[in-house]
Amino acid sequence: EDWTEWLPCDRAMAVPCNRDTKDITPYTRSTARAAGWQWRIPLQHRTGNGYVYSSRFISDDEAAATLLANLDGAAQADPPPLRFAAARREKCWHKNCVAIGLASGFLEPLESTSIYLVQMAITFLLRLLPRDRVMDQALEDEFNRLIDAEYERVRDFLILHYHANTRTDAPMWQYCRDMDIPDSLRDKIARFKHRGYIHAYADGLFAPPSWQAVFFGQDVVPERYDALAEAMDRET
Repeated sequence: EDWTEWLPCDRAMAVPCNRDTKDITPYTRSTARAAGWQWRIPLQHRTGNGYVYSSRFISDDEAAATLLANLDGAAQADPPPLRFAAARREKCWHKNCVAIGLASGFLEPLESTSIYLVQMAITFLLRLLPRDRVMDQALEDEFNRLIDAEYERVRDFLILHYHANTRTDAPMWQYCRDMDIPDSLRDKIARFKHRGYIHAYADGLFAPPSWQAVFFGQDVVPERYDALAEAMDRET
């Protein structure tokens, strides 16, 4: 199942650079660029950098030039492009085969979700693994339902970063803002705009505070507040 219409970035290049300062910031920084975004990860002896971008809006040479022009120090290597596509298998468990990790799908590096999706797939499989070599179609169906939900929730959270942007200076960001989005994400945005409601799922990597951070960070603000707020003591 191809999701590149919603997650257009399909290339990445990474390059370490010298760290020219003794100060190490204790966090990863993601910076929006014209055709994607750049990561910066400070390490003990160097800084890791990368550019995730859409080949529809920038060439590999232009992306490399952009990345190399925005490093803290001298590059330690040439950044070759890596190709990927945002997609997942329609069935991760089919008969006697179970796809886990990159075999099941890949979204994009923005929230570093690959290890989490591997962990959840293993967890679900251990819960549902047939006993005594007796296979039941209901087990396969339940595994696929759970994995589908995990992938779709991560997908929606990633799409929100792109779709809710307000940039008007770059074609890729305009495309992302104007593109049609999945019904599930459209409903999430509508509920949040109505009164700040975000459903808390039993499973899922991104809890309501994560959604709130992206909503408010992208200037998506509720039109009214939840009625439960009336029960709070305003003094405290």
